[in-house]
Amino acid sequence: MREMRFEPAARAAVLALTLSVSAGCGNTVSGPSATPTPSGPTPTPSAPHIVFVGQDQSGNRLNVFVDQASGTSTTTIHVGDTVQWNWLSGTHSTTSGICPNGCIPDGTWDSGVESGATFQHTFPSAGSYPYFCRVHGTMMQGTVIVQ
Repeated sequence: MREMRFEPAARAAVLALTLSVSAGCGNTVSGPSATPTPSGPTPTPSAPHIVFVGQDQSGNRLNVFVDQASGTSTTTIHVGDTVQWNWLSGTHSTTSGICPNGCIPDGTWDSGVESGATFQHTFPSAGSYPYFCRVHGTMMQGTVIVQ
């Protein structure tokens, strides 16, 4: 077998070619960075959960919050879901907070006092969220339970 010898200029050209090829390969110590792939399907937003404001299931005008699904003043949803309050009669608000001795807003949401309106709030974390009507106080309360 015959030994091949390269002139210094040829060696420099081979070295430059080798370096340029390896430079295009990315970091050869840790390899190219991977593109993350989604771990599951992208969740699609669901329709809002409806709460009627100012009218009971029989259509009577009352100072009540009535969840469309449960028929009570308690709405049970999942993290990331939206509740939509629909005013059917009267002047009311949906205001987050508690009513121990008088009602105290907690600042999570407040529709303001409205008539014939709709208001939506999306719940990003699990918990129990009491709320009330600013006009009617302790006589008009509801709860959103987020699982």
